[in-house]
Amino acid sequence: MSDDKRSDGGATVDTAPGSKGGGNVVDWLLENKSRESVVALATVASVLLLPMFLIDILGLLGEIVGVELGGFPALATQILVFGTVAVGFNILLGYTGLLSFGHAAMFGTGAFGAALFSNAVSSSPVLVVLTAVLVGTLVSWPIGFLSIRRSGVYFAVLTLTFGQMLYFFAFGPGSGIIEAGGTIFTNGDDGYTPYTGFELTPELFGAIPLDQPVPILTPLLPGGGVSLKYLFVGAFAVLAVVFAHRIMKSPYGLILKALGENEQRVRFVGLNAARYKLMAFILSGAFAGLGGGLFAMYKAGLTVHPNQTLFWTVSGDFVIMTTLGGVGTLFGPLIGAGVFEYIRLVVSGIAVAGIEFAELWPLVLGLVFVLVVAFFSNGLYGGIRRGFRRVGNRLRAAPPEADAEADTEPRPARDGGGDD
Repeated sequence: MSDDKRSDGGATVDTAPGSKGGGNVVDWLLENKSRESVVALATVASVLLLPMFLIDILGLLGEIVGVELGGFPALATQILVFGTVAVGFNILLGYTGLLSFGHAAMFGTGAFGAALFSNAVSSSPVLVVLTAVLVGTLVSWPIGFLSIRRSGVYFAVLTLTFGQMLYFFAFGPGSGIIEAGGTIFTNGDDGYTPYTGFELTPELFGAIPLDQPVPILTPLLPGGGVSLKYLFVGAFAVLAVVFAHRIMKSPYGLILKALGENEQRVRFVGLNAARYKLMAFILSGAFAGLGGGLFAMYKAGLTVHPNQTLFWTVSGDFVIMTTLGGVGTLFGPLIGAGVFEYIRLVVSGIAVAGIEFAELWPLVLGLVFVLVVAFFSNGLYGGIRRGFRRVGNRLRAAPPEADAEADTEPRPARDGGGDD
């Protein structure tokens, strides 16, 4: 116990990890989860451990139960790509309270813009990704400006309409646009291939091939280990989480939260609600453009197709990921993206008792979604946080033997009154 006194006459308890006051690591994490340094370190640790969890841990579990449950290295990269979009989408849905079904527009245009830039201008991965962010931001501006004039289901339908317009543009007029050097913009139903020059592998700073494995992390994983491309994508994912955290902890973020709770009161205090809603949409669109650029780099040498990036179901996927992980939480969208992609790419390949889940994975996803909504009020992240709190309470309720003996002795009454 500490000698510092509280205003009510009691003593404060030192809750630092390993302190004598009964604090533990779980309590410390729960109390400091809002600090930016803790958020950054937790995200970095999650990025580094994600491939090992998907391949080693789930693979071992699959061997025990006799079912192929292990993932593959590229799955972790794809989870971070879509998780980055979901983190930005949560700013719009979880905090500002605007449900968009058109985020595939920013994601897709960011992907195609990055692919075009990689072939026609520069193959630098950093410049390609920054170009995608710029394209996503520019596309989100007019879509948001026109859509925020309506609310509720009308806003959702408007964003869906704009997204579908760009989708059909990619198959029609956009497929025949010829740029400098004879580069086709979308190439229609054949799709577009980024990094089609002499080097199909993006090279960081023109000298570091991103398809090379990381020597330090390779022994931890089967199947070639973690590539530099994964760490490149992971670095942007960490920056996205830290940036989203800083936004939501700023006064600007408080206004966005207030808009989500009661827009009319925000108007009554003299704030321009439309301007803040537009900026929330643009910020979310920038995250979507970033995800599109990372997706194009992830598909280097392969095909970026409009069905993968611009179709309305892609927007629906972002909604499901965010809701599944936890609307209004920082890490929830990443968790939701991980579960969604795992079910889509791993569970779909499982066969149990002669039943193949290749065509049944949406049914499995729907069942998981229903269970999460029914039993966890704040998504999977809320359930995980509740579990950590219970662990912390159990650790706090089991003091060392010396403290336990001291607790059995009767305590003196305060000020001659009754028991404390």
